[in-house]
Amino acid sequence: MKILAKIISLAALAVSMAGCSVEITDTPQRPVECVEVGFSIPTDDTRTTIAPDGITTHWTSGDKLAVWAKSGSGDFVFENTVFSLRHFSETYDKAFFTASIAEMEVDEYTYMLAYPRPKQVNGTLATYTLSASQSGKYDGIHDIMVAEPVKGDALTSAGMVSLNTTMRHQMHAIKITIPEGRNLYGSRFYRLEITFPVDVVGDVMIDVSDPNEAPVYSNTSNVVTVESAEGFDAGDDIWVFVLPGTVEGDVSYRVRGEMRHSNVATYGLARDMKAGHVTPIRMAIPEIYPYYTAVHFSIDQNNLGEDFNYFDVYDANGTHMGKFERNASNKYSVAYEGEFDADQYDNTSWRIVFDSEHATVETSVNLGNLTDYTEHTRWMNVPYLFSEDFSAIPTFSDGHDNVATGFKSDTYNESKMLDSYASVLAGWSGGRIGGSAGQSIRICCRFESGLGAGAHYKGRVDTAPITTLKSGVNAKVKVMFDYGADRAEYGIGSGNPTLTFGYTTDTGALAPSGDLSNIVVSASEVTSLSGSFTSTSLSRSVTIDGLSNGTRLSWQSGTTRGNSFAGNGNYWIYLDNIKVQIAQ
Repeated sequence: MKILAKIISLAALAVSMAGCSVEITDTPQRPVECVEVGFSIPTDDTRTTIAPDGITTHWTSGDKLAVWAKSGSGDFVFENTVFSLRHFSETYDKAFFTASIAEMEVDEYTYMLAYPRPKQVNGTLATYTLSASQSGKYDGIHDIMVAEPVKGDALTSAGMVSLNTTMRHQMHAIKITIPEGRNLYGSRFYRLEITFPVDVVGDVMIDVSDPNEAPVYSNTSNVVTVESAEGFDAGDDIWVFVLPGTVEGDVSYRVRGEMRHSNVATYGLARDMKAGHVTPIRMAIPEIYPYYTAVHFSIDQNNLGEDFNYFDVYDANGTHMGKFERNASNKYSVAYEGEFDADQYDNTSWRIVFDSEHATVETSVNLGNLTDYTEHTRWMNVPYLFSEDFSAIPTFSDGHDNVATGFKSDTYNESKMLDSYASVLAGWSGGRIGGSAGQSIRICCRFESGLGAGAHYKGRVDTAPITTLKSGVNAKVKVMFDYGADRAEYGIGSGNPTLTFGYTTDTGALAPSGDLSNIVVSASEVTSLSGSFTSTSLSRSVTIDGLSNGTRLSWQSGTTRGNSFAGNGNYWIYLDNIKVQIAQ
């Protein structure tokens, strides 16, 4: 079906307007005068959007023409000058394209017009790109048109000049219609891939001085991809522009939805794709490709405290399975097309590494049982910057977290305190600490007194260095933890446990009796004394303004008990569910 080329009436409407360039030299010259000229084009003439009839095209807002003007002596007074659609007439029967140009001398000129503006020019040779990636809309970008050169008077402020010329479509349009009930893919798709037996897209060089001369093609390809965020379904039309020429042979195509693609369909085509014509095609969409296995990862909770930028996935062998940018759909897929044996991944744990502005954190996801040619969804959490719930620890003690004999002296040599619990809490250190398997840990303050003199032996624990923060970053963080308290006193006198919290960048084993380096919570008396390894009903949330890579968190137990005539005591802080995240 042919799009009829029509006669365009161009009228130059001249008004004064600044913006034309002025050449300045050492010798003063009269400034170049400028005018704004406009082409008045009837609205029923050839334009660049498609009408409901599927044949007629129309100009539309944002259209720009490229115009050349050659004087009677053969000199160009302007080349590839842009004329933009400015407005329509009150009765909507005319459209006006305008541009600011230098005043033209009285003469007879030859005018040449092209749409859209070419990506590059060499004299009257205009080069366009008919892209291999198209939108499926008839938006005019690929509807290249060149006018028959026409003679006319100068465009000046003296009056309006009418020009009559014929615009010729240079490309061929394919109108693909998906019949109702023929989208066998089963759902909306967003990508159509077509492979032709000959090259159909590429760079196009056209001589605007002679639109009847055959264009020159280069950088060509036989594959066209149509992509649309809105997608396509039965009843929709898809427009594809191709280079004019004869297509004879097998054409194959397939579609892709959000994740999966269809089978490939092939049909024979013998067609002379003439410039300015439309080829209508009724295209049935093939069924979905069945040999597809996928694991879709989705985020349940983000415990980091800030959005991640992306995450990497590694299988149980350390093979990198993909990098995924954060998206609004919250669906990140590792997919396999073709023959697949899911048994190789059954019940394996994959490592997930998240990257954010301040941190790099990781977690693991067990894939469970997988089935061939099936889609599986696995949910995961973005982990905390740091966390410890002590669920993996065995029962342990450094021997000084629970002295039961009231008047017996607890001699404790701090130089021999454990600086690492390799099988318990790697990288941690502490003194007067112990733990119960899978439950929590406790920190003991020992008080000893006699004849009115007393001594406090504080307990302390320091975490392993927090290495999830990026090097050079100082981040504001929120630290949350559960705790409880209890005491056992002997003799005369009483007191309550105290809790001190802070942080340090010191390494190695730190003496429990020494003060914390950076105190966030000063010695705080705990009067609720129902704590135990299985009861940490109290909670605390504090903010640290500037935490850096390698920082350790510190807790210290003390007591409010003062000197007495005689009596000892143990004062415990139980600690559990430590969580650290970026503070907004």
